[in-house]
Amino acid sequence: MDQLRVEHVTHRYENDKGEVNTVLRDVSFTWLKGESLALMGESGSGKSTLARLCIGLETPSEGQILFDGEPTGGWKYRKWRARRREIQAVFQDANGTLNPQRSVYQNMSEALVNLTDMGKEERKKTLLALMAQTGLSPELLKTPVRKLSGGEQRRISLLRALALHPDFLVLDEVTSGLDLISTDSVLTLLEEYRARFGCSYLFITHDWKQASRLCSRVIMIEKGVFTKEAKEREET
Repeated sequence: MDQLRVEHVTHRYENDKGEVNTVLRDVSFTWLKGESLALMGESGSGKSTLARLCIGLETPSEGQILFDGEPTGGWKYRKWRARRREIQAVFQDANGTLNPQRSVYQNMSEALVNLTDMGKEERKKTLLALMAQTGLSPELLKTPVRKLSGGEQRRISLLRALALHPDFLVLDEVTSGLDLISTDSVLTLLEEYRARFGCSYLFITHDWKQASRLCSRVIMIEKGVFTKEAKEREET
């Protein structure tokens, strides 16, 4: 996979009363492999909706999203599953991606079992190394997810995605609510991981400092419309 293209995407939701809310309006951008791109905007600007569209959780009302020139609108579950190792996502609310009744290790290793050919020992070694990089105790691997804090759950979701070595990774407010030490730990891990594996990030945030630290290109969105694009590293 060399690029993801969003072409003239508009997305609407209809509520129980039949009222239509347009969340995204004719947005377009290209996300190249090896590029880290930040998407910045206030709450309700459409950032998280765009994240869900990029990874196939929803289909645009208008426009299309393409992987390597192939429209994803008609992809079924099996097709998405075949490409899932290439593109992963971590959302601010980890409850929807982790099984609260299973242990951290079971949650983290599930994707490795299903999407890689790693053996048991290699899976364990990979997960322990990632835990160490983010300052998480290996004892957490035995802990049921339901007993973790929200911040711990989010970091576990991030590590599970990174363990697959994806080409593209959507990061939706992954540092929101974390303390300064935890935030720096997560950002440092993402920097080191990109340097080692060349992963591309779509970093969705409202924090300009974090966006400029991690990304070479920043797109601003307001009320579902791209308002400007800035190359923060060049400006600073």
